[in-house]
Amino acid sequence: MPRQIFFFGVVGLAATAIHYAVALVLSGHITPYIANFVGFIVALGISYIGHLRLTFQLDWEQANHWHRLPRYTGVAVGGFVLSQLVLGVAFDLLQLPVWLALGVAVIVVPVLSFLLSSLWVFRQEKKI
Repeated sequence: MPRQIFFFGVVGLAATAIHYAVALVLSGHITPYIANFVGFIVALGISYIGHLRLTFQLDWEQANHWHRLPRYTGVAVGGFVLSQLVLGVAFDLLQLPVWLALGVAVIVVPVLSFLLSSLWVFRQEKKI
């Protein structure tokens, strides 16, 4: 479990950094909401592969992507919706600067995401 938490953090930080960088660069040209969405999409693929291979050490060929990918996408979309809500509160309601509002939005979700990923998405089926 400590190894999983470590690699979940490493993969999550890499995906978050990519999400944040893409969103921050794009926010100079489009609304922060659309920029956040594009950053999320880019980070989604990176985090799925990273968590599959590094965090939960599943074999790519035997990972049953038809089963796992929709679950992971559901968890990620739920996290994205939560991050959009946080962004809305931070940016529109609290009127924080975009760099800080985006930073808060991409940090809020990881604990819930790890729990759902380890208990549901990437849980290894017991072989009988």
